[in-house]
Amino acid sequence: MILSDFEWCGQSGSLFGLLPCNFDTPAQETNENGANLEFATVRAPGSDRHRPLSGRYTEALTGTFRVCKNPRITPSPFFDTEDIRFFNRWLNRRDGYHKFKIWLKGESGYPDYYFRAFLNLKKLELGGRVAGLEITVTTDSPYACFEPRTAVMNLTPDAPRYTYTDISDEVGHLYPTFTILCSASGDLSLQNSLSGIKSCIRGCSPGEILTMDSEHKILSSSLRGDAVMKSFNFGWLDIMNTYENRRNTYSANLPCTVTMTYSPIAKVGL
Repeated sequence: MILSDFEWCGQSGSLFGLLPCNFDTPAQETNENGANLEFATVRAPGSDRHRPLSGRYTEALTGTFRVCKNPRITPSPFFDTEDIRFFNRWLNRRDGYHKFKIWLKGESGYPDYYFRAFLNLKKLELGGRVAGLEITVTTDSPYACFEPRTAVMNLTPDAPRYTYTDISDEVGHLYPTFTILCSASGDLSLQNSLSGIKSCIRGCSPGEILTMDSEHKILSSSLRGDAVMKSFNFGWLDIMNTYENRRNTYSANLPCTVTMTYSPIAKVGL
């Protein structure tokens, strides 16, 4: 994998004069794909066949790349003390995982993906001076995410259903954020027919805006605040796919406008 640039917390390395490079080129390079599975299995007495009970990914994605100063735009190829201080402050952070993106030479697809990661830095010295930095990327999962996707569903008595195709590479459930603008009073019921999940919120009013963060299990209302939880059945709306079906059909019993935002999973290596 040959990088042309990277982005960290919304700012690119090229903005600060950094250029991905190789200080020594190996004859062959092997990169981990990340999606390494491990199964818990059971074997019946007298049988040679192991039957899977559950599966999990054994590790998150990690990777290492090196950068130097771009000689076309920087007066010196070496990193001085002020440079090291600046890049350590920008890249080496202890406040959690942050958005990390990479651009590949000759490929345009990766800018649509991002990783949640933290970075560690090492200095690469040449003749006692720092000629480059080695950056180790450690992510929080065995895959990347697409940039957030948004769908707006205008659910009315004439069009009470909306179908959205999940593009996630991982079979299973994801939990988006839903913003629901109510257009009538009553007890609102929203359902995803593919998963069977039904969200019921009693006592809704016209103009009320409900925000359902299904991933973090938070529901709030523009009129009732957090008190809306007392009227909720704790059915957290989702989006999902199976091997055979990616089509999620959402429906509502009352007219409303639902805006769904989520980041599908992209099974790409680092």
